[in-house]
Amino acid sequence: MRIIHTSDIHLDSPLTSRLPSDKVRERRRELLSGFGRMVEEAKALGVGAILISGDLFDSERISRKAMDTALDIIEGAGGIVFFYLQGNHEGDAFLTAGRTLPDNLKTFGKEWTYYSAAGLTIAGRSEIHEGMFDSLDLPADTQNIVLLHGQLRERSSAPETVGLRDAAGKNIDYLALGHYHTHTAEAIDGRGVAVYCGTPEGRGFDETGDKGYVVLETGGGRIKYSFRSFARRRLHIIPLDLSGAVRTAEIGERAERVLRGISMNDIVRLELCGRYFPTLWKDTDSLMRDFADRFYYFEIKDSSKIAINPEDYKLDRSLKGEFIRTVSADESLDEDTREKIIACGINALMGEELFD
Repeated sequence: MRIIHTSDIHLDSPLTSRLPSDKVRERRRELLSGFGRMVEEAKALGVGAILISGDLFDSERISRKAMDTALDIIEGAGGIVFFYLQGNHEGDAFLTAGRTLPDNLKTFGKEWTYYSAAGLTIAGRSEIHEGMFDSLDLPADTQNIVLLHGQLRERSSAPETVGLRDAAGKNIDYLALGHYHTHTAEAIDGRGVAVYCGTPEGRGFDETGDKGYVVLETGGGRIKYSFRSFARRRLHIIPLDLSGAVRTAEIGERAERVLRGISMNDIVRLELCGRYFPTLWKDTDSLMRDFADRFYYFEIKDSSKIAINPEDYKLDRSLKGEFIRTVSADESLDEDTREKIIACGINALMGEELFD
């Protein structure tokens, strides 16, 4: 059987990022339609089951539109069985939906719940705690998939932790995990593997890189699995090192190089970093004008530091030298504040706008 493993879709997410309001609304619609697009891909791939390892929704307070759309998509895919595990965000969302759940939607209780089909056993539970694997009872002669939502650790001790060593020797072939938003895999023992599929679509700059879902192939010996890219838009944090730059135009030239090849459909943060010369004019307004229209969304974060050595200005009798010496000698200022004051002062001396 071919199976899709997905999780952390977070439908109806408020998307409290820095996107403008019109793009927030559009991205929320894209997340919702993305679930339907995934199911259409599943049909094209001949998938027989979809595992949702938690957080299909972003919270317990779900709009009627999001709930009905999700259930309609599931009900409309009658040839696919959906195995849905409650995550830590959504609560009993489906149970309080106010409508009959589709026949092809299977859910898991707080304790171990089991489903069997065609030599395959699927187990899961929504409540995780220390010692939970002691009661897991999987046959040794079937391929076994377990769904859990939590943080993978060596042992199941703290709440919401899944112990890798506790899962060893429990006849698990594939541990379908949710909660961590990046695809990773780690061996459980000589038989099984624990896999985070990651989120299918990044929502903020803490979810950069390739996003998608995992396709499983059961039957034969071991369960085979592979990651499949899916995200409509990727998020990027691109560092731009200002070290050694002497001309304002050089910043734009470097930006052209580091941003080359990124899709116009993507969401991009250009992060200025490194230490720059005091005489360098960082024209971020010009950078925004040059690049904002090249991507779905573009922003600049300035983490660069001014390269000031007070000894270089010890004998400098200019206003700039006197200013730098005065601020550098002020022991009441921490390093970060001192650098900001010096950078602000030099901006003023060069006729630039002061920082917000």
